[in-house]
Amino acid sequence: MSTRYSIAQRTPLLNSLFAGLACAATLALTAGPAMASPDSLERVEVRGRVIEAPVRFDVTASCAGIEHQLQDALQTTWLRERMAGRVRVQFVMQDGEIETVRARGWGNKVERSVRDAVRALNCGPQASADARIYRFNIDFIDPYDPNYRAAPSGTATAAAQPSVRVALAKD
Repeated sequence: MSTRYSIAQRTPLLNSLFAGLACAATLALTAGPAMASPDSLERVEVRGRVIEAPVRFDVTASCAGIEHQLQDALQTTWLRERMAGRVRVQFVMQDGEIETVRARGWGNKVERSVRDAVRALNCGPQASADARIYRFNIDFIDPYDPNYRAAPSGTATAAAQPSVRVALAKD
């Protein structure tokens, strides 16, 4: 019988060694790139491409009239839900067109309505054709609520993200 090494004659020590090496290689390949990525850039996939750009919070300056456009587009959503709440929105704009929209925070129907309203925004020509990632909040408020404080839209929140307020139109 041959004394050459064969896979069938591995010892438990060799099995442990091979398993440890496989785990170390897997960790090095997955954790290494994640630790090397810069903190200031956000990664977003648009049409199969990954875009890295800093997150911007000046959506009201880049998209004039966003408050009125969202108020008109989301009025029926407010009437349907009749609850105050907040939706966090992130979108990618490239060449003046909104390409990717993500909305989180208040149920599927409202998030879908917010995504549709943001996709329909008409922001006009932009100073830069580069891809830009914008993040802001949409606050659904009740102006008849006694706790409602009349504050201008675009007010910075604790997270330093601007908010666009959508309210039931007063008669």
